[in-house]
Amino acid sequence: MFGFTLETLLGRAIGLVIGFTLHEWAHAWSAYRLGDNTAYYQGRLTLDPRAHIEPVGIMLALLAGFGWAKPVPVNPRAFYPNEKRGLVIVSLAGPVMNLLLAALFGVVVRFMLGIGLDASFAFLYNIVATIVIFNLALFLFNLLPFSPLDGYKIAVGTLPREYSNWLVQYERETTLALMLVLMAGIINPRLNILWLVLGPILRFLFGMFTGV
Repeated sequence: MFGFTLETLLGRAIGLVIGFTLHEWAHAWSAYRLGDNTAYYQGRLTLDPRAHIEPVGIMLALLAGFGWAKPVPVNPRAFYPNEKRGLVIVSLAGPVMNLLLAALFGVVVRFMLGIGLDASFAFLYNIVATIVIFNLALFLFNLLPFSPLDGYKIAVGTLPREYSNWLVQYERETTLALMLVLMAGIINPRLNILWLVLGPILRFLFGMFTGV
């Protein structure tokens, strides 16, 4: 399902465009609802993929399995006096959106399996199933507590002060650690630590959402 067949490449492309766009839109919308107009004034409170997609980031995601979109600007001071809570909510919004998308397309997979698959439906099934997989991957990956991922901001905003301060102190180191882990997985798939950790969770969620 992660091979480079036509249907999986289409699934990756569609899943990433939808996943990245709605992920960033969810950040912008939640920040706007909490009183931060920064993303709104920069034209990011939109479902137009062109406002959120970064060409190099999506090409890497398509071909290498990881990439990025244009990060939504957030001003935590706009959430005063609950800056940390606001930042946690905004940070959670993106991954949660990817989880909801995976669940939605998982229902489509269940429907397709329920009506029975012939050769024509099998092609479409692989596309939809890949969309589910990539949105689950975006959900899980972005929850990792490494800067600049959403999980880092969530951890800083929710952990006890001593652990939160430790994370802030070593923010650069967490970014470097993330890059090293990603590069190691690209150079040698046997060293893909992220897949070893996240793979079983992804397979469990995929089965739960799709019934496969």
